[in-house]
Amino acid sequence: MSIVLTTVLSLLSAITVAVLGHFFSTRRKRTDELAEMRLKAYSDFINSISRITSARRSGRTEDELDELSALNDAKNRICICANREVVEALTEFWRAGGTLEAESEVVAFTRLCYKIRESMGNKRNDIVDLELSKTLFSLEPSTFSFRAKKNG
Repeated sequence: MSIVLTTVLSLLSAITVAVLGHFFSTRRKRTDELAEMRLKAYSDFINSISRITSARRSGRTEDELDELSALNDAKNRICICANREVVEALTEFWRAGGTLEAESEVVAFTRLCYKIRESMGNKRNDIVDLELSKTLFSLEPSTFSFRAKKNG
């Protein structure tokens, strides 16, 4: 009887370990895929908004259809896969205008960047003292060579 009981318990333990291992690995895989999807959406959104903003600030006011399409695609993916706080910050930025031409839009975009950083695992407000807005919205480095060529 003791041998049968030991065999049954061993078999049940093996099955339990296999089921739990599968469950946790599947769950981990989904979590990793979601994080990858979020990162791609965030990167695409930042890239698109940067391209459009740079074009507008350099005097090109017509929006390229491809740039707007990429921006809206990334925005929609963020709405689908990001956490609530990021989607709220994105909605606030979009409601403010979404063009980075007004101060309210700049403030909303900066908040969005903080929320994205936080959703990626960074500590809340860990870089608040670095004046992120100045870094985000200076389109050219202070010693950009194009200026020297233009003035010379």
